[in-house]
Amino acid sequence: MAQWERDERLARAFLELADTLKDGFYLVDFLHVLTDHMIALLDVSAIGVVMVDAQGRLVDVTASTHTAHQLEEAQVEFDEGPCKDSCAQRAQVGPVVLSEPATVERWPRFTKAARKAGLGAVAALPLRLREEVIGAVNVFHVRPDGLHPAALRLGQALSDAATIGIMHQRLSHDQAERVGQLQTALDSRIVIEQAKGALGSRLALSPDTAFQRLRAHARANRMSLTKLCQQVIEGRVAIETFGAPPGRRRP
Repeated sequence: MAQWERDERLARAFLELADTLKDGFYLVDFLHVLTDHMIALLDVSAIGVVMVDAQGRLVDVTASTHTAHQLEEAQVEFDEGPCKDSCAQRAQVGPVVLSEPATVERWPRFTKAARKAGLGAVAALPLRLREEVIGAVNVFHVRPDGLHPAALRLGQALSDAATIGIMHQRLSHDQAERVGQLQTALDSRIVIEQAKGALGSRLALSPDTAFQRLRAHARANRMSLTKLCQQVIEGRVAIETFGAPPGRRRP
């Protein structure tokens, strides 16, 4: 990416992460914007996001790849991992090399799953505003030395911007709506997974390829990914629409 392209992408990232006081705000779509920009700007392999629910539990909300999604679910299931520690400590965790004995001892089951997935390093960045932490972002790289301090500093800045955007949006709603917002995000995740499954089954696509085509279609048509996936499930958008990569659609 040329420097001018990077600068333009960076400016667009902070602008889009601030734009939350609008009609039709969907938390899961907003977090997809965050993961998209982080993948483009940080030169990392995958991003995952967990959020803290009303009972203080971590829930897996979204990820940039199917593998990252599975690892976020593993952290929640195993009750161990960098995101859990980041939320508890209200601070960045890592980067850590997954093959190091200390990491294996710290998160034995998570580390085993991450190494099996071919990943070499991980870090976690809190979604925080002052003393309040609403979740964390997992940053993965296939290379043990792939997570550079400068990239993680930028990642934290983007995470902070996203947190401010979410908190501003929440302040415009009452408490019941705030609690419902996360539940809506979890419901949206289910809808997205169902649409990915439908594309994968009908078109013989991998989960990541199906996800990429859904997101590309949503962006190209300036619509919510959640709404698009709902339309796919309901049969209002033909699955054959996604039979070719973006830019090579059949007429």
